[in-house]
Amino acid sequence: MKSSRAKLLRLCLRTESPAKALFLASLGCLLGSFLLILSLQCYFDSNRLKGDNQKGGSFVTLNKKVKGGLLLNLSSTNKAFSNEEIDQIQKISGVQDLGEFSRNHFPVTVHIWPAGRIGLGAAARADLFFESVPNRFLDQIPESWAWEQNHSYVPIMVPKFYLDLWNFGLAPSRDEYPALSLEAATSMPIEIFMGQNRSKRMIGRFVAFSKRINSVLVPEKFLKWANQDFATEENQDYFFVWNEDEIDGQPISFSDLKKFPKEKLNRTFFSSLDEPANKKKFNELKTEQLRDSEVGRLIVRLKDTKAEQFFKKITEMGYETNREMPQNGWIHRAAIFTAWIGGGLGGFLSLLSIGTFTSSFRLMIVQSAESTKKLIHLGFSKSQISKVFFVKFAQLFLSIWTLSLVFGYITKVILEKNFLTGLGMETGLSWQTYLIAIIYATAFTSINYWVIDRAVSDFSEKSLD
Repeated sequence: MKSSRAKLLRLCLRTESPAKALFLASLGCLLGSFLLILSLQCYFDSNRLKGDNQKGGSFVTLNKKVKGGLLLNLSSTNKAFSNEEIDQIQKISGVQDLGEFSRNHFPVTVHIWPAGRIGLGAAARADLFFESVPNRFLDQIPESWAWEQNHSYVPIMVPKFYLDLWNFGLAPSRDEYPALSLEAATSMPIEIFMGQNRSKRMIGRFVAFSKRINSVLVPEKFLKWANQDFATEENQDYFFVWNEDEIDGQPISFSDLKKFPKEKLNRTFFSSLDEPANKKKFNELKTEQLRDSEVGRLIVRLKDTKAEQFFKKITEMGYETNREMPQNGWIHRAAIFTAWIGGGLGGFLSLLSIGTFTSSFRLMIVQSAESTKKLIHLGFSKSQISKVFFVKFAQLFLSIWTLSLVFGYITKVILEKNFLTGLGMETGLSWQTYLIAIIYATAFTSINYWVIDRAVSDFSEKSLD
């Protein structure tokens, strides 16, 4: 019965739309809604990226400048930071945390097998280096990053742009090297040859691609163990050997200490050249990292608000840094500015479309004035009449609103794929954007419902006079 009455109302009321006016209103509403949704997403993405930076601060690497010509640098080996210099850097305003890079003290050669199996296809061969940093400075820590000496492979983390260099630089110029996806790159076996004459062979795998640190990273525990076992003579510490209460012979290297018979190692004391009176057992020496005073690079976690002061001070001290991460501040400011401009324009177009919609539907109601009067005299309520016009509006607006969400989603995916790669953004629209879009739709429809209901009420009162 209700459906019959509603059908009768639709037939009696003139609900033909003023095409031109409704087209302009729909176009304005679509464009305005789209700009609002895109601006909201831009705002939330920017705030999330800024929040991620603030949680960990901005990370920069720091090293001493290499100056002069070949002869000068051949004779100069001290490019490391002293403890006093590290203390000075830690005291700079804005420094939240500081970590030291540890490096390998032995030759490393790797064979990378892009075909996915050792001996299959051609291997990319390179002399390489390993570094490690404390885990708190990593932007990601895979489960396989925790290394133990009995593990079947060595986890390796390299910068993401290394993979890009392979795919867009090396692979196109060499037929034997295929382009690699992230999944393919992590499945490649890597032969690692360490020590003089490549005395030790191990298997490695890429387990992650860092977007923060420009280095070939391995776990600290692995690098500490490898330095103890494979450090070359010129990179090793030397120790005195004690025979009861006297030093026995010349100092010997750590690798030579390991050649002692196990029984002799257990009952002999050793001491470093710096502290000859500080005698230790061999097991104590093994737990100490060799040459830990040679720190060539530092990683600093920095407050964004103090970035400029930090860089000014570092420049005065004569050090070099990478400035990529702290410059993300201007990206945030640009994104916020774009969001406000887009949101303002979208809001303005939405207000104009509301005005056009209300004018169009008021015109429909005016055109149906005679039918409205007759229907009221026949006993139909004003709410029933209002509902006919509102349903027509709601159907049109829902289509426009859904289309604007689809356009917003597609635009975000295109931007993320082509221009925003490497920033770790969520795919598509965020839940906050959907929530505000729903609130916006509710407000838009409520305003138009009130206008339609008010217009019908005015005619109802006139018809009863």
